[in-house]
Amino acid sequence: MYVSAIRTDSVAQIDPVLSRMRHLVEQSAPLNSAVLRAVHHHLAAPGQGVRGKMALQAALCMGMDAQTAIPLAACCDLLHNASLIHDDLSDGDTERRGIPTVWSVYGRDVALCAGDLLISCAYLALSDLPQSTLIGALLRRVHAHVARTIHGQAADLLPAAAGCDPIAAYLATAGAKSGPLLCLPLDLAFTLCGDHTARDLSRDAIMACAIAYQMADDLDDVASDERTEQGAAANIVIVLQRSLGCNRATALQRATVMARNHLTQACRLAAALPNGTDAIVRELARRIDLKLNGN
Repeated sequence: MYVSAIRTDSVAQIDPVLSRMRHLVEQSAPLNSAVLRAVHHHLAAPGQGVRGKMALQAALCMGMDAQTAIPLAACCDLLHNASLIHDDLSDGDTERRGIPTVWSVYGRDVALCAGDLLISCAYLALSDLPQSTLIGALLRRVHAHVARTIHGQAADLLPAAAGCDPIAAYLATAGAKSGPLLCLPLDLAFTLCGDHTARDLSRDAIMACAIAYQMADDLDDVASDERTEQGAAANIVIVLQRSLGCNRATALQRATVMARNHLTQACRLAAALPNGTDAIVRELARRIDLKLNGN
């Protein structure tokens, strides 16, 4: 079900996107800036560029050229990397992608500014688009996704409201904190070509993937999350144990089934997406399924 069907000729290289990201940052900061050094440090281990690749593939599937695809991809990947710098700062993590995190090398204040600069550069990336009359619509979409991410992250840091269903609260928070920036690549491509039906459908499909991804992360992080009440409240395995009164093994099994059900839902929704863009969602689901299998 999760086998990728993306055509090999439509899978663009991510290198031009990384080059554009670095160029946007460099033109936005003095060469001797500590913030610029911090950003370069973070981008020295750029990761797999999943969101940038999704944006490239969506743009190419919808018939856009590189002059349009690369700015869209750069915008999405800049926002994702900003969120990683801020997450590491908030969580106190000292390593990311095999290198020390920005805050652990440059301090908390510089890390905060580095993440802010990447967010600002993400908006700047869209100014390179040739479709100038549509930039306003794209900016509104970016703002909406960034705002949802901020509120989702804040909800993850706060205790759930008294009397609310803990499983429902988990699903809402898990989707809100990781879903919006994962939905953004296809959202921008469909917004640019005026297909709002596909845009909304892709959002629902990818949001299901985002929840499954968060659950897959939780399966790996049970031991560390249960050390703090905040971590325990945000881990689906512990939430299931507490709300259902089941043991750890049963909760792990139920969480895995829930995650796979979300992936199945994502692929079902994606089947109606146009021009081969459904394969982008299926590839994302495949990657998450591998993570669930421990690969």
